[in-house]
Amino acid sequence: MTKVPAADATLRVLSLLSRQRSPLPAARIASELDLPRSTTYDLLTVLVEHGYVLHLPQERRYAIGPAAYEVAAGYARHAPLARVGRGVVERLVDATGESGHLASLSGSDVLYIVEERARGRTSLVSDIGVRLPAHLTATGRAMLAQLPPAQLRTLYPGRQELLRRTDAPPRPLRGS
Repeated sequence: MTKVPAADATLRVLSLLSRQRSPLPAARIASELDLPRSTTYDLLTVLVEHGYVLHLPQERRYAIGPAAYEVAAGYARHAPLARVGRGVVERLVDATGESGHLASLSGSDVLYIVEERARGRTSLVSDIGVRLPAHLTATGRAMLAQLPPAQLRTLYPGRQELLRRTDAPPRPLRGS
């Protein structure tokens, strides 16, 4: 049990909202996080006041706010993982003569953090800051292969998630 339940609940709200593709109603936030509705509304009110969450009154939903973006931008400016990993990747590239990168699993995506291109080698398809579906990249597949089966099932509950490459609807081929 946490010593600071309000901080724990606040961070869980922010984490939930940051993983969503669209804003959520307060009732769903409360339900998914198993929080009392009154606590959820109190947390959301404070987060809105500080800009970490946006309230969309016409939709009666909540979305991640600009202050949360500033925290993410601060993390990117500090780049702790890149600072630690860059030297390791550079030594690996020097030792092998092959290009390399450091990436992190972020949900079901791979986020590329460091890229080092070996002299005379073709460029990589990735670039720093790029997100790609993990199941569609060699790096992502290597990471997914190391996950416990329960976590893998959470990321990919059905075959459809593995077959879909993007959220865009299928388009006819040119010339069809």
